[in-house]
Amino acid sequence: MRKLISYLLLTAALAGAVYQWHTKKDQLRAAFSVARTRLFPCSSPVTYSIGKIDPGYPVSPEELAAALKEAETAWENQARRNLFEFRRENGDVAVNLVYDKRQASLDRLKSLGISTDHTLDSYKTLKARFDQLSARVDREEADFKGIMYRYKQREAAYNAEIRRLNERGTATRTEASRADTARRKLSMQFDGIKMIEKALNADVDTLNALGTTLNQLIVQLNINVAQYNRAGSAIGRFEEGLYRVNNGRQSIELYKYTDREQLVSLLAHELGHALGLDHVPGADSLMYPVNKGGKPRLSGQDIAELNRACRIN
Repeated sequence: MRKLISYLLLTAALAGAVYQWHTKKDQLRAAFSVARTRLFPCSSPVTYSIGKIDPGYPVSPEELAAALKEAETAWENQARRNLFEFRRENGDVAVNLVYDKRQASLDRLKSLGISTDHTLDSYKTLKARFDQLSARVDREEADFKGIMYRYKQREAAYNAEIRRLNERGTATRTEASRADTARRKLSMQFDGIKMIEKALNADVDTLNALGTTLNQLIVQLNINVAQYNRAGSAIGRFEEGLYRVNNGRQSIELYKYTDREQLVSLLAHELGHALGLDHVPGADSLMYPVNKGGKPRLSGQDIAELNRACRIN
């Protein structure tokens, strides 16, 4: 009887293991890959694949793969070993470009010829633009509110006159002409209002883009000022990129970059995290928390962190 029970328990355990493997094999494989990297760092290449590229990013999968290849070279040239390997699908790490307010704000400013970088001077320049535009938008919004109020009054008077004529069932030629003139004036005024509203919305969009970018610089540069808590501006702490492990699955998500050099530098930084590297304090380092852009070059602190993570003597 005991043998039968043991046999049944073993069978159930094996069946459970087979079920878990078939239903969660991708998750289990991913978890095994993470564990292997942590237990035996740099012993085999970390494989990666292109995940999703959100609409809004003017980059093809082939261009992103080329940028990734350049990013991995920065580490491999120093380590003198194959640390990463591209796979068309099912790599250990999925690389995604996620389009949200962070990149949208940069694109908006870029379209207006406003450049940004990670410096205090850039913050001061953007802040001056924000303050100037904020004052103008406040005036424009107040003027627009007055225009809309007067338009609504005229519209209400016109609708009341039309109701009166409809209730009476007839209108003189003078009344009909007067009503038609009022209708055409309202239509012209409405077209003008839409043009004013479009210009106002464009200014508001620019103001929100400036606010979002300023808020990120405040965090990145550790500036001791309050964030711009304006409706439409993203506040809080934003990452430009993020390496994460979720349910055993590894991913690199990029949220914003200004040019290809910064993209490559950001990819190299996140690939460093995928190897197990932590941030280092040197501002000229690839693993510094703020991506300064430029061609990725390893500092002495980067090399020391690489040696620590890969257990290179």
